[in-house]
Amino acid sequence: MKKRDLITSIIIRGMTLMGYHSLRSMHNSTVDGRRKNEALLFHILRKNRATEFGRTYHFDTIRTVKEYRNTVPLTTFKDYEDYIVRMIDYDETDLITSLPLVGYAQSSGSVGKRKFIPLTRDSVDIYTKYTVPRMLALADRYLRNHGKSGLKPGRGIYTDPAYNDFLPNGLPCSNAADVPAKELAFLYPYILVSPIPRMFTSDEVDYRYLSFRFALEDKNTMYFFGVFFKDIADHIKYLEKNWQALADDIEYGRISPLAKANPEASQLIQAKLHPNPRRAEEVREECRKGFNRTILKRLWPNMQVISSIGTSTFEPFASLTRSYSDSILFDYSIYGASEGLFAAADDIESGKQLLLLDSCYYEFIPIDDDGNDIDTILSVDELEIGRHYEIVITNQSGLYRYRCGDVIVVLDYLNDCPYLQFAYRKGQLLNLTGEKTTEEHMREVITRIEQKSGCTIQHWAAYNATDDHPYHYVLLIENEEGIDLKPFSSYAHEALKEINVRYEYFYNTQGMDALVIRNLQPGTNKAWMQKKIGEGVSPSQVKPVRILDNPEKMEFFLSHVI
Repeated sequence: MKKRDLITSIIIRGMTLMGYHSLRSMHNSTVDGRRKNEALLFHILRKNRATEFGRTYHFDTIRTVKEYRNTVPLTTFKDYEDYIVRMIDYDETDLITSLPLVGYAQSSGSVGKRKFIPLTRDSVDIYTKYTVPRMLALADRYLRNHGKSGLKPGRGIYTDPAYNDFLPNGLPCSNAADVPAKELAFLYPYILVSPIPRMFTSDEVDYRYLSFRFALEDKNTMYFFGVFFKDIADHIKYLEKNWQALADDIEYGRISPLAKANPEASQLIQAKLHPNPRRAEEVREECRKGFNRTILKRLWPNMQVISSIGTSTFEPFASLTRSYSDSILFDYSIYGASEGLFAAADDIESGKQLLLLDSCYYEFIPIDDDGNDIDTILSVDELEIGRHYEIVITNQSGLYRYRCGDVIVVLDYLNDCPYLQFAYRKGQLLNLTGEKTTEEHMREVITRIEQKSGCTIQHWAAYNATDDHPYHYVLLIENEEGIDLKPFSSYAHEALKEINVRYEYFYNTQGMDALVIRNLQPGTNKAWMQKKIGEGVSPSQVKPVRILDNPEKMEFFLSHVI
C-alpha cells in the first residue's frame, strides 16, 4: 500500500469513529431534550453576561426561560449591525460575545448589502462534528447493517471552491463551513482526491476541472461531498461534457487550457501529474458506454456515498444526481445557515433531519396556513408534526433570540427532539445554489427594468430553469404597453448581480447561467385569478403569483408566454 493510501485509511477510519460518536451525541441529547437545550441557553448567558449586550439585557439576573423571553426581545440582523461594524472596523471586543472570533460568515442582506455574522470556536466546531464524520459513519453503519464489511477507505470529491476573503483585521470572511475547513488543510491530500494541501478559489482554477483531473485517476474515490446537490449535479454535467479532454490530459500527464488555471495554480497542479495512458483508456471506455445510472460506479467502483442538501428547492438536483448514481447511498446532509448549524440527517436516504440541541438554543414561531405568524413562542418539545414554524435561535457567537427568516416543517419526533426539514425562507423566491434571491431583490430588478424600458410592469413571476444546463432563472413579465422585454435580459442580469451580491458570486463560481426574460400575454395574471376564483377560492385569498413552484402554475403561465 502506498504511503498516501495508508494515511488515508487511518484518517478515514478515525473520522468514521468520530462520526459514530457524533451520532450518539445527537441521539443522547434528545432524552430530556428541552432541559438540555435550556442548559445550553444558560451556559451562553453566563459566558456573555459581561458583554455590552449582556449588560443591556441583564443576563446576570435571568434565571428562567420566561425571564429570558420577557427581558430580551426578538431580534434581526439590524439589531447587531452597529455592534458588528464596531467589531470589524475598530476591533472592539465584548460587545455581543465574550469569546474570541475565528472569522465571519457572509450572508445575503438587503439590496446590495452583505451581512457579516461573527463566528466563534464553539460555533464552527459544530460543523466539523456533524459534516463529513457523520456522513462516513452513516454510510459505514448502513453497509454493515446490510451484510457488508463497512466502508473501504478512500478519498472524496469536494465540489465547492475555497473563499479567500479577509477583513482588514485579518479574520477570514467567507462562509460558516469554510472557516473550519481551512484549518484542516493539512488533511486535504488524504481525505480529498487532490494531493495538494490547499483548496483553490474559482479565480485560480475551474474547480470542476481540478476535481475530476485527480478523481478520474483515483479509481478508489469513495464519496462526493458538496453543500447543495445542485453543485454535484453540475459537476456530473461538466464531466459528461468534458470527459474526452480530461482523458487526454490524464494520458499525457498535463493540465490543459480547460482548467482556466492561473500560473501559480497551474504550476502546483502540474507538479503532481504524470502520464497515465492505462487509466485514460479506462475512463474513455466507461464514458463511451454512456452517462446512465451506472456511470459513477463504473468510473469509481468504490464510490459509496454522496452527501449534500437535496430537499426542498434542491430536490430536482438530487433526482438528477440519482440518475447517474445507481446503488450509491445518499446522505441528505445538514440544515443550517450563516448563523449556525441547526439539524443533520441521522440515517442514510432520509430527508428528515434531527435538530442539533448542542448547537443553538431554539424557539419557534408558528406559521398559519396563509404564511402569517401566530403570536406565540414554543420550545423544542411543543411542536406539532406537519406544522410550519419560523426558527428563532440563540447561538454561540453572539446572536440572541435571532429570527433567521427560515421556515421549517416538523416531520417527526425522537424523544423530546423534532425531526424537521427546511421548507422555505421568508421572502425568498429563487435559490439554485445558495444565492438566496428574495422577492425584494427581484422587485428592485423590476423597478430598474421599468425605468430603463419606459414601460409599466403590472405583474411578474419567476422560476428556476433546471431542464437546461447551465441552470438559470427565467423572469416572466407582463406589461401594459406590450413592449418586448426580452432584449433587457442582460440588463436585468447585471442589475441582479449588483442587487444580490450572492447571486453575482455564485454566477461567477458555480456555473449558473444568466437570467432570461420572457414576455407574458397581457391579462395573464387576471386570467389566473379568474381561474382560481372559478375553482372556489375566495378572491381575498388569490395572491399575485411570484414563483412558479408547482406544476399547475408552471403549465398555466408557460402557456401564456408570447
